[in-house]
Amino acid sequence: MTERVLVTGASIAGPTVAYWLDRAGYDVVVVERSPQLRLGGQNIDVRGSGREVLRRMGLEQTLLANGTTEKGTRFVDDSDATIAAFPAGDGSHDGPTAEMEILRGEFARILVESAGPRTEYRYGDRVVDVAQDADGVDVTFASNAAERFDLVLFADGIRSSSRELAFPAEAETTPVGLYTAYGVVPKGPSDDGWWRWYNAPGSRVANLRPDNLGTTRFSLSWVSDDGGYETASTEEVVAALRATFADVGWEVPRILNSLGPDSELYVDYLAQVQA
Repeated sequence: MTERVLVTGASIAGPTVAYWLDRAGYDVVVVERSPQLRLGGQNIDVRGSGREVLRRMGLEQTLLANGTTEKGTRFVDDSDATIAAFPAGDGSHDGPTAEMEILRGEFARILVESAGPRTEYRYGDRVVDVAQDADGVDVTFASNAAERFDLVLFADGIRSSSRELAFPAEAETTPVGLYTAYGVVPKGPSDDGWWRWYNAPGSRVANLRPDNLGTTRFSLSWVSDDGGYETASTEEVVAALRATFADVGWEVPRILNSLGPDSELYVDYLAQVQA
């Protein structure tokens, strides 16, 4: 009988491991808590061994063709004058901008579309309990479905509850106080195809990056001892960003003015995971 493997998370790691398991002859189920494939997100740079994996999957040229077209990285001052510039890498010499830069959503879409015939994707569900014995794993889902698998692989994010299921009382996530808000603004005349990086006093950073979808990606980073931004409402996050970056120049007013109650914002923190 063919062995069954459950993979949690349909972003990058999950679909990649599912591809190889399918190719090795396993029946694979990938479960994703979002109701559909999430196509949002910022840049992912792929270098070194990651490029080799994509090459072996036959996807390297597809990802290059769907890249963000970022020309390189410029560190800028208040007036947008260049302090230092680093052109995009060529595969052998990569700087801040790698030769392969692709939006997370585009990357995930390509990986999911490459799935083999033994792989099933399930959306709108998640694992809530696992019970392992010598022969396999009994899994209970939020939908109340219960199934048995030979192996379960957790490939979801840093704030996922799955880690606690796999390593009860062993996994500890410690935030280090750095938060970043990610979003999208309409493309403007100053967006020249370069990643522009601006450092402001008070440990605040603003970034604008091109994409291949006709918009511009932004991120705002700040240091705070307060927690909870990652679970706050959009209105609360927008208010916090406006208060934190109110006196910052460069293109930050443009970013803040674009924010509203319907903005698609993603906020997360930098943390250390010990398990």
